[in-house]
Amino acid sequence: MRFTLSFLTFGLAAVELTYALPRAYQQPSRRSSVNVLDDVLVFDAPAFDDPANPGNTLVQLQAYVSSRQLDLTPLLSGISGLLNKTLKLDISADLDRAASRLALFGTLPLSGKDVTVNVNGCGDAASLPPTDSGMAIQNLTLGACTSGNASAANSNGVATALGTVKLSAIDARAPNFTVFPSSADGFGVISDIDDTVKVSHSLDKLLLAKATLIDDPVPVTGMPEVFKSLAASLNSPQFIFVSASPFQLYPFLRDFIDTTYAASNGPIFLNNLTTTSLTEIVDFAKNDGIFEYKSAMIDRIQGMYPGKKFLTVGDSTQKDPETYGEAIRKYGDFIACAWIRKVDGANNTDERFAAAFQGVSPDKFKLYTDDEIPDLANIDVAGGSCS
Repeated sequence: MRFTLSFLTFGLAAVELTYALPRAYQQPSRRSSVNVLDDVLVFDAPAFDDPANPGNTLVQLQAYVSSRQLDLTPLLSGISGLLNKTLKLDISADLDRAASRLALFGTLPLSGKDVTVNVNGCGDAASLPPTDSGMAIQNLTLGACTSGNASAANSNGVATALGTVKLSAIDARAPNFTVFPSSADGFGVISDIDDTVKVSHSLDKLLLAKATLIDDPVPVTGMPEVFKSLAASLNSPQFIFVSASPFQLYPFLRDFIDTTYAASNGPIFLNNLTTTSLTEIVDFAKNDGIFEYKSAMIDRIQGMYPGKKFLTVGDSTQKDPETYGEAIRKYGDFIACAWIRKVDGANNTDERFAAAFQGVSPDKFKLYTDDEIPDLANIDVAGGSCS
């Protein structure tokens, strides 16, 4: 979704003029609690056994604290003519929807903010270190957690727990998030989002912008059923969705995963774009660091679940083949299997895949077309098959 960012630079410049805000403004570095003038977003989080303290649970918690969101509707109205002229993208009838999806781009990150949460069924409150440029992330102990007190379950019956943010007594808001606990062994699924489980048209600038801003999200045909099948055949694996899209699209993507992939939902890892510098935003939009980013996310997941085996699912539009091939070479059987969707118009040459999976046994990866998607549900991944 990097193209979305490139045209947003026009908008962010307009925000500066429209609201006369210093874009490099940061909350002073002194520590303070989240107050009624702040917004706080805590991302759905993976939880895992604490190897140093048997019986305790760790959660990898990430939060973003910012100023209250600005209304981007006037901004988008002002640049809609430009978008139509330059990109042939008409958002005039969908300004409210586009503004909602881009709302987090209209926030100013706040540093020095303390975020404390409680998770149902767990003994300890968890407190993140103070935010830096709005963001804080760390592995934190929840103490002893009892699955019998889990507050929810997905449609496949997997227990989840509801987390809540501790706010002041005068703050009536109740921001919450979901914790997805998983055992140290068994299976997991690491999946890309764009053009792997969601139709994003990553190779077409106009269609990508429409899919991001105004269109109803559409799943890749057959993939919800395949993932539901995996949830059963892999015995409730830990699903983790990884995308190089900026975290500002998290509410939009989370709603899509929670509704369309309800039987296989899980935490979503997105790229941390917290800068308020227009120059840095442009650099981010142009940067081709997807391989490095996704490789780092696999390292992150392996650190949480070193005893699991993961099926990785991706597509050929960007760097998924190269990322998964490198992960197999690096971690061996931690990656049990890699599936790659061959997207029409992408580089699907034999030479590319041979280079991406150089040194990897052919029985460790599968390249599939859209016609073959229904057959994926019949593959016995748990039994060691990949194709």
